[in-house]
Amino acid sequence: MAPETPIIPDDERDRGVLTPDDRKFLKGEKEYQSEQSERDARYRIRSRIKDAILDFSILLHHLDRNDREQVFSTYEGISGLSNNSDELSGEAFREFVESTMFQNGISDAISFFILGIEDTNEPVDSMLETGIEGAEEEKGYLVDEVTVEISVKRKKPELEVLLEKFESGEPLTEDELEAVIRSGEIELDAGTLDTLFERVSESLSEDIENGDATINIDIADEDEDEDEE
Repeated sequence: MAPETPIIPDDERDRGVLTPDDRKFLKGEKEYQSEQSERDARYRIRSRIKDAILDFSILLHHLDRNDREQVFSTYEGISGLSNNSDELSGEAFREFVESTMFQNGISDAISFFILGIEDTNEPVDSMLETGIEGAEEEKGYLVDEVTVEISVKRKKPELEVLLEKFESGEPLTEDELEAVIRSGEIELDAGTLDTLFERVSESLSEDIENGDATINIDIADEDEDEDEE
C-alpha cells in the first residue's frame, strides 16, 4: 500500500491562472456572500484565462528552450515508473503522483481548448494543424503540409452506475475509469490513486473523454521525401 502522501499539486499551491480561492470556488468549496461578489470573481477568472491564452504567444516564441524543458521535465518520469503502486514508496510515489497529475493537466488543457474552439463553431482540426505547423516552424523547419485526421467513437456513460461499480470494486474498462476520474465525483487523494494505479492500464490519461479516439498526424518532411525518391 502506498503511503499517505499529499497529492501534488493541491489547491493551496502557488497561483497560476487560478488563485487558491478560485480553485475552491470553481469546485464548489467556497461561496461568496453576495451575487455581485460571485459575478466579480467569475469576471476576474475569465479575464485571467484570456490573458493567459495571449501569453502563450510570448511563451512559444520567447521562453528559452531550457526553461520549457525544465517545466515539462515533470512529465518525463511517468513512463519509467511502475503502475503497481505497491512498488512505490516515499519520494518515488510522490514523483509518480506528480507526473500523473501533470500528464492529466496537459491532457485536460488540450480538452479545454478543444471545447473552447467548438464553442466558437470553428473546426478543431484546422486549429490543430496550425498549432503543429507553428511548433515545427519554431524548431526551424519550413512546413509544406500538415494533415490531422480525428476519429471519435463516443457514448454517454451512466455515471451513477459507474460510480457504484468503482466504489464496490467491480471491474471497469479503461474508458469507464476515465469517465469516473473526469466526472469530478471522486476525490483524487493518495488512497484513491492507490486504488486507481491497481486498476488502470498504462494509458491512464489517453485522450478523448467517454470514447475511443484515433489521431493520425502526418507532417511532410521535404528531406525524407527526397530520400524516398
